[in-house]
Amino acid sequence: MKLEIKLFAGLAEAMGNHQVTLNVPTGATVRDLRLQMSLEFPQLQSFFDGVIVAIDQTYVQDDALLHESSEVALIPPVGGGSPYPQSCLITQKPLNVSQAHSQLMDSHIGGIVLFCGTVREWTQNRRTLHLQYEAYQEMALVQMRIIETELKEQWPQVQTLQWHRVGVLKPTETAVICAAASPHREEAFTVAKVLIERLKREVPIWKKEFYENGDAVWQPNEKSEDTTD
Repeated sequence: MKLEIKLFAGLAEAMGNHQVTLNVPTGATVRDLRLQMSLEFPQLQSFFDGVIVAIDQTYVQDDALLHESSEVALIPPVGGGSPYPQSCLITQKPLNVSQAHSQLMDSHIGGIVLFCGTVREWTQNRRTLHLQYEAYQEMALVQMRIIETELKEQWPQVQTLQWHRVGVLKPTETAVICAAASPHREEAFTVAKVLIERLKREVPIWKKEFYENGDAVWQPNEKSEDTTD
């Protein structure tokens, strides 16, 4: 089936056009679209890490199905060129607290509360050399969106952000950022606390702890005695 793909900003500039035509198999997903575009248009590869795909003007995940009648758009990073335009993100790249704060800044916001979970080197008398985080990424992003939506229903004025890093992290590196922005500080504090607790309990992310004595143990993200606080 034939799709007309809308391009914006740097994507359009790299192609010299705001739209490209792509033939994809029936039943193709957004993930298939990304792969095929990277093969057919290699000049766009450097943009794909931060790109969000929208179908019929709605952001979608990589498992979303494509249809010939769909309006498909590739949305490059927004907000001053930030590589993290998403409110929900799983990435192997280092997390940037300043970018998280900037993303939530707004003239209607009176308080922004950010929780940053960092890798701790010492837990009691046990030394952690590094952690390895792994996620069921597609499901994790869906669960993050569910949390975001439910908190928005309960606190309509609050904006949230959930970013989690995967891969190998060393002590002092940031593993997770959960943030809430609200016109009033009390709501921002409350929602930020609920956000991190629900993320650790409900989102399928695991970590393997590597200790100085050579032991290595997989732990669920919800484990109470955590190497990130």
